[in-house]
Amino acid sequence: MNLIDTNVNLGPWPFTPAPDRTGLELAAHLRARGIRRALVSHLGTVFQPEPMVTNRQLFATLKRTPNLLPVPTINPALANWREQLAECLAAGPIRAVKLFPNFHNYSLASRRLDPFMAEIAKASVRLIINVRLEDERHRYFALKIKGVPLKQMDAFLARNPPHHVLFAGIYKGEVEKLAAKHANFSAEISFLEITNILEVMLRTFPARRLLLGTATPLLNTRAGADKLRCANIPAKAKALIGADNARRLFNL
Repeated sequence: MNLIDTNVNLGPWPFTPAPDRTGLELAAHLRARGIRRALVSHLGTVFQPEPMVTNRQLFATLKRTPNLLPVPTINPALANWREQLAECLAAGPIRAVKLFPNFHNYSLASRRLDPFMAEIAKASVRLIINVRLEDERHRYFALKIKGVPLKQMDAFLARNPPHHVLFAGIYKGEVEKLAAKHANFSAEISFLEITNILEVMLRTFPARRLLLGTATPLLNTRAGADKLRCANIPAKAKALIGADNARRLFNL
C-alpha cells in the first residue's frame, strides 16, 4: 500500500531529540515505512510569530523531493497575512496551508479569520488546523501551551460550513464531540491513540473523513503507519484512510 501522510514536519523541536532531517533524508525515511507522498510543514514556524523565514526554508528544502508537498504556515493574526499567503502561493503549487492558533496566540472563534477563509477559498487552497503537537501530559514542563480548545473548533466549524478543514493532532474524544454537530471536517489519525483505534472510530465516524497522519518526527513514523496497516478494518476503508481521502481532499 502506497501511503500518503498528511502530518509530517521538518526541523528540530527544542524539547525533544527529534531528528532534524534534510528533505532527501525525510523522503527516504518515509519511503522505508511505505509512505510515498507526504504533506510537510516546518516546526520552525511554530515559534516564529512571522512564519515566512521558515516557510522559505521549507520551500527550498523540498525542491529536490517532489513527493514531499510543502504546507506553509500562515499567521492570520498579523496584519501582513495577505502578503504571507501571496508569497506562499507564488512559491509554487500549494495544496494547503496550516494554522497554529494556540502557539500564535489567537482564537479560532475570532471574526478576523473570516477574510482569511475567503482568500484561501478563492485560491482553492485547503486548510489544516493543528490542534496540538504533543500530548499535553508529555510536554516540556515549562511549555504551558495547551491544545486548541474544543469550543473554538466548534465555533469555527459552525461559522464556516462551506469550508471542509483537516484537523491535525486531534484526540478521539474531540473528533466524536465535533462530529455530533458538524460534517465539514476531517481528522488525521496520529493522536487517535487507543487499542484498535480505527476499528473503534469507524463505528461512529466515516472512513471517508479519516486520513493517515504520523506526526513525524515528534511521534514514531512506523507506529503511525502500522496503526493503519495492522487495523482489522475493510480493505476499502484502509485505502480511503491511507491515500484516497488525501488525494480527494488535496487534489493530489
